[in-house]
Amino acid sequence: MIDRRGFLAIALAAPFAAPAAAADAPEAVVAAIYQRIVASYDPRSGNTINGHFTWKPKKARHHYYSASLAKAWDRADALTAKGDQNPPASDPITNSQDSLVQAFSIAVERRDAASATIVAHISQEPGPVTPSDWGTIRYDMVLERGRWRIDDIRPGTGKDAWSLRREIVAFKG
Repeated sequence: MIDRRGFLAIALAAPFAAPAAAADAPEAVVAAIYQRIVASYDPRSGNTINGHFTWKPKKARHHYYSASLAKAWDRADALTAKGDQNPPASDPITNSQDSLVQAFSIAVERRDAASATIVAHISQEPGPVTPSDWGTIRYDMVLERGRWRIDDIRPGTGKDAWSLRREIVAFKG
């Protein structure tokens, strides 16, 4: 049985281990992101970090996301008026503005040699994750330059679903 310190050590090391596993498993990229978020839980504030670490720094954006999505995002940033918020309006990884993710599950919805769709189910409560409209997030992944990268994030289901790529590409400033 792994103790809390062992779990935290594994969770904190996972983001650095993901690139090595990325060529073999697109779900490893997504799992590493959520492992880092869950490991950041602060009981004093009752929150976790959000997914901004994957897209706010331009260098990270070009690490996690496909070249075409990163380029579109850079264009949207350039069109954003000084003092305004660039897209997206909320964090697509936690499907929220105020993140709290204490548990997650990952499944491969489909995969071929060059693309995959990974489904993440997230929960604000620790323990087993029950899929919900809010907490279901699909990652469209592409194999690019030998690594799996995020080509779109589609949070939500049904009428509440949205597409990160669509929002960024449609942004006019």
